[in-house]
Amino acid sequence: MSDCLTKEIAVGMKWVISIATFIVLGCQITEADSSGGLSWERQIIAACLVLEASDQGENGMRGVASVIHNRAEGTSKKFIGVVKKPYAFTSLNAASTGKTGGRGYADHVRRASRDRNWKLACAIVNEMYGESWADITYGADHYVRSDVNPRWSHEMSVTTIIGEHMFFSSIQ
Repeated sequence: MSDCLTKEIAVGMKWVISIATFIVLGCQITEADSSGGLSWERQIIAACLVLEASDQGENGMRGVASVIHNRAEGTSKKFIGVVKKPYAFTSLNAASTGKTGGRGYADHVRRASRDRNWKLACAIVNEMYGESWADITYGADHYVRSDVNPRWSHEMSVTTIIGEHMFFSSIQ
């Protein structure tokens, strides 16, 4: 084998190994999703579900998704704006307020994509964008851990409790 061909094979193998490493580790080469073609916008929403409620299981993440859906009045074009609103979701505060040093939501998505419930969150987000979303919070547009009692919740009605989250409606 010629030296030139050997070098080309070695370079080609480095690319294959690099791409395989990214796939195995769940890292992103670009903002495109590496699992199922989920758009970057939907990945950010899935990250919100994971970072806010993965420890609450599927229904906890569905509860957060319902709050997003309700705040957006069921309009899918508004979902990402609801999630990116500054201080709307505690787990995304650094990104939503521009305090990530220009990295935006990348670190949040990367961290969430390593969670055991990532694929489930992605499926929930895709379902949210469908036409028949089932709101399990009975119209809630806010939620909080049930062990805290923020002032803003005093004027709201509790709609349900899912896991350790209490859900509220600001509409009286």
